[in-house]
Amino acid sequence: DRRARHRVLATAITYSTNFTTILESNSAPPGLAHLYSDFYLSRSDYRYARPSVNSSEPVVMYMNVSLTQIMDVDEKNQLIKLNMWIVQEWKDPFFEWNPAEYGDADHMLLPPDALWTPDIVLYSNTGGDWDLSQSATKLKVYHDGRVVWKPPVIYESSCDINVEFFPFDTQECRLKMGTWTYHGLLIDLRHLAQKTEDERVKRTSFDNCEADINYAADLSEYVENTEWDLLQVSATRNIAFYACCPEPYLDITFFIRFRRQPVFYGTNLICPCMAISFLTVFVFYLPSDSQEKITLSISILIALTVFILLVFELTPPTSLVVPLITKYLLFTMILVSLSILVSTVVLNVRYRSPDANRVPLWAKRLFMHTLPRAALLDRVDDLQKQEQQRLRTRLQREGDASCGDSESDSDEQSNDDGYFEGSVEAGRYGSETSSTSNAAINARDIARALRGVRSIARKIRDDIASESSEEEWKYVALVLDRLFLYCFGLSATVGTFGIFLQAPAIADTAAPMRREFVTEYERNISVVRRCGLAYSSR
Repeated sequence: DRRARHRVLATAITYSTNFTTILESNSAPPGLAHLYSDFYLSRSDYRYARPSVNSSEPVVMYMNVSLTQIMDVDEKNQLIKLNMWIVQEWKDPFFEWNPAEYGDADHMLLPPDALWTPDIVLYSNTGGDWDLSQSATKLKVYHDGRVVWKPPVIYESSCDINVEFFPFDTQECRLKMGTWTYHGLLIDLRHLAQKTEDERVKRTSFDNCEADINYAADLSEYVENTEWDLLQVSATRNIAFYACCPEPYLDITFFIRFRRQPVFYGTNLICPCMAISFLTVFVFYLPSDSQEKITLSISILIALTVFILLVFELTPPTSLVVPLITKYLLFTMILVSLSILVSTVVLNVRYRSPDANRVPLWAKRLFMHTLPRAALLDRVDDLQKQEQQRLRTRLQREGDASCGDSESDSDEQSNDDGYFEGSVEAGRYGSETSSTSNAAINARDIARALRGVRSIARKIRDDIASESSEEEWKYVALVLDRLFLYCFGLSATVGTFGIFLQAPAIADTAAPMRREFVTEYERNISVVRRCGLAYSSR
């Protein structure tokens, strides 16, 4: 008994304090004190009773959300954090009065514990504000019994986030909201967009129809997110039957669809990765004589590895799907690794021993006559023709330059013919006597000279063949480099477009929703009712 008296005393003190606070308001119109005295103090017990004169009639309740901000999207934990107002409206017949009797006061503000409030909850809530009855936001009660309550809440809801097309992904989260205690025959929950039609047709009994609403949220106070674009907020009024209970249970499920802004990830992830990918192609543009081909490829691979470590810090970790950017990074790493392997093969071809390994006949036909034209290179035949033409031009130029010198030499020779003729006649008989003795000596010298000439000619032929074989391997390596340049360039281009064009958001041109266009959204609201459905228990 003593505890009961203490509780009664505490309740009286609380209401007296609240009532005194209300009376101290300077903006209170005349008669408002009497109004609060009649409805706030004397009807405190009505806060436990469902506002219905007939217990068999449901309380028609309208609700909506006023989305303020998308605060955070946690891809790793599959959560979304939202800041919103829960707009609720119903009629309480126990709080009706004639404004003329209370100084034309047509409404009053009451705390949530002063009258009955619905227990609207978010079914998928994982944290934040879940019990609206703990809110300190006052209710606005009108003289006709209409009650409007807009408590602000911060919801943390579970959301199935699919990062398969990250960073060009579009997400959709479901927010299922409804009363936790009352079934549909006690609280007829409807969306606020249905109110106009309900008042027109005077639909006050239980509405046994589901409904789809296209623009289902108030965006007049919406603050845009720096990472996500809001695309659409739709809602569905659902009627569900459960195995535990024969009565229908109502809920309003909101579908929030939003798209990631790819600018940040495009400039910090995709563009550097594409630069690394296309830098690999230019490895094959280096001359095959260069010793830096492998060095450049390994440097690119190291840079890509460090870049991947940075990317993994920004991409959402998940084992369900492979994100789009991760696919591209793996593709680029495979491309760089193959470039190292191919560069090794090209260098091996370039520096093959010309003495031990000659270019096979089939390789000559393939790499010196067939493939050069496909690789946009001059064939060996064309190169030989050009070299012969240059040599012919050079010889002709040198012959023209020496023509004048040969003519002067011939004149001098003709002037000296008389002298040489006399000398020859005088020495003819002396030379005949010595020619026989010198013939044997000259034959041995000539044979020795011929052997030396043959050795020198053989050495020259071997050197020419070795140089020719070396030039042939060098040309084969050049053709391989050019072919791999085209192949890797085409692979990098096709792979880049093929991977990123998989994302549906690339072709999505839907404009994001903004609060500047709230009037247009409200003008285009449509409610599609679905009646006569056979509901099964679920």
